[in-house]
Amino acid sequence: MSKTPIVVIGASSGFGAALAKDLARRGHIVMAGARTPVELGNGVIYRQVDVTSEESVSAFFKQMKNELPVPYGFVYCPSDASAVGYGWDVPIGEVEHVLDVSFLGFVRCIQHIVPAMRQAGRGSVLAIGSRGARVPVDMLAAYCAAKAALEQHVRCLAEELADTHICVNALGIAAETPLAREHLKRKQQALGRSDPYPPLPDARDNLPFARFLLTPEAQHISGQVMDARPPAWT
Repeated sequence: MSKTPIVVIGASSGFGAALAKDLARRGHIVMAGARTPVELGNGVIYRQVDVTSEESVSAFFKQMKNELPVPYGFVYCPSDASAVGYGWDVPIGEVEHVLDVSFLGFVRCIQHIVPAMRQAGRGSVLAIGSRGARVPVDMLAAYCAAKAALEQHVRCLAEELADTHICVNALGIAAETPLAREHLKRKQQALGRSDPYPPLPDARDNLPFARFLLTPEAQHISGQVMDARPPAWT
C-alpha cells in the first residue's frame, strides 16, 4: 500500500499531525491541510485550508485534484477548544463556531471527496469523533453535541454508500493533544479547580487502528463508531 494518497484535514498539531507524519514515513503520499500554516516535513504535502469557509475548502480540493491521484483515504480531525462552560452560559457565537469547525467543516469536505471516491470506485473516510458524543461531559455540551452530529452523519453516509467500495467510520481518541489540554485547562478554570487534570495517553497510541481503517483490508468495516480506551480518571 506504499504511495497510496491520503488526505488529512486538521493536521497542524495533535493527532492529525501525528497521523500525517506517520503515514508519510510509511510511504504514503500525504496531503495535509489546516488553517494554521505549518510545515510538517517528512514528505507531507501541506496546503492551507479553513474548514469554515466553502471558498477555502473548494480551493483546497481543487489543489488536491491538480497534485494527487484520487486519495484512497480521507481523515477529518478539526475541532475547536472554545465554548467551554455551563450549557446555559456559553455565548451562542462560540457554540456556532464549535459546530462549524467540528461538524459542518466535515460536511463541506465530504461534498468534494466522496464524489471523487465514487468515481474512483474505492476509498475510506475516517472522522475523528469523541467518546463525549455518547457520554455526557460537564462543561463541554457544545463540543459533545458537535461530535454527536459528526458521528451520526458518518453512520448515515455509510448507509448511503453501502453498495460501493467506500467505507466511512469514526474513531474517538483519548490523547494528550493541544485541543484536549486547552479543554481541560478551561474546564479547570471554570470549575475553580486548583490542581490540573493529569496527562492523557500519547496520541501515537491511537495510530495503529487509524492506519488499519485507511487500508483496503478494512473495507468490511463501515458505519462504525469506535473509541480508544479512556483514561482511568474520567
